[in-house]
Amino acid sequence: MIIDDIDALSVEQILWLVHPSGEGVLSGADGGRGPLDSSVSQPKGAALTAQGDSSASGASVDDLHPEVTELLADQGSPVGDGGSLGLGSDQFVGATMAGVFEHPSLRTRSAFAGAAYAVGALPVFFVGDEIGIDSRESAEDVAHLLCEHHQLIGARLRSHRTFVRMAEVARAYERPMVNLLTDWAHPTQALADLITIVEHIGVQPEDPLPNLRIAYLGDANNVARSLTKAAIAVGWDITIAAPNGHQFGIEDVAAFETYRELCGSKARVELTDDPSAAVREARVLYTDAWISMGATGTTDEFEGFAIDEELLLSAPEDAFVMHCLPAHRGMEIAASVIDSERSVVWAQARNRLVAMERLFWLISEED
Repeated sequence: MIIDDIDALSVEQILWLVHPSGEGVLSGADGGRGPLDSSVSQPKGAALTAQGDSSASGASVDDLHPEVTELLADQGSPVGDGGSLGLGSDQFVGATMAGVFEHPSLRTRSAFAGAAYAVGALPVFFVGDEIGIDSRESAEDVAHLLCEHHQLIGARLRSHRTFVRMAEVARAYERPMVNLLTDWAHPTQALADLITIVEHIGVQPEDPLPNLRIAYLGDANNVARSLTKAAIAVGWDITIAAPNGHQFGIEDVAAFETYRELCGSKARVELTDDPSAAVREARVLYTDAWISMGATGTTDEFEGFAIDEELLLSAPEDAFVMHCLPAHRGMEIAASVIDSERSVVWAQARNRLVAMERLFWLISEED
């Protein structure tokens, strides 16, 4: 499975990752298709799956550290007498996972490590320029080595093109590879965002997801792109409020519309340069750093787009605030807002780990 962005997953897989025990999302309890049914049509390019050779294929739950077994049980992951873990696969037990981080990372690296441990794997990290992708050796050669040594590759890279090149090698090896952030997309963040929203609005296991609107304010960047696709997949409207020069272009808008049609989604994607109008009917107010890693521009261009006390007056009383972090208090978000009761930022950060764990279980079953 190659996960370059959120739309590499089927809609049903996304729904399971967001709300795994919900009959309102999964109809498996009454004879419907489960999230891992290979007959489910898959948007964009379908989740890329392969029956790979697993170096851990002979491992069982008995090989796990007792703390891992206890953790899985606490999280509701069934550990059967026959060695069945989580979704039923022990592919990663006793294996290693490679985490490649060209960019600095706190939440993503921490979540990757915790999730690897939860599925019985050892995370191995390569940080900064110590590998030297395309300087010391090519991206393809790096991917070849990592596929020879490890059962899964997670990569946080400066260029999405580098991810694509490495993913071609991983696909040939039938190794799963996950985008942990590129300049184009941030799918694991989007999954955590959906989980946080469902958790905060109190969707019960038996309930379908309700309709709502998300307002994203600031730079239409990688985080915004993955969030928009995630919203489309689950049928939520989203408004992107960005100043001129920082809004999605024609190609993105066309891609969103194509994805919406493939999903059979009724979600609406709207673009505006008016922050107050964007939040007027939004249950979720979301922002990110105005100048992302490697981006150019000045914060002066974003005047009026900060989520502050004044902007909250234009939003519904039950609206809550999200930020993918790290935050610049006093710039894209006011300190009084991010630290208030209307903020779910720390639940959002916690769910980075939850999202990564569920994703690894899903991958272990698919592959």
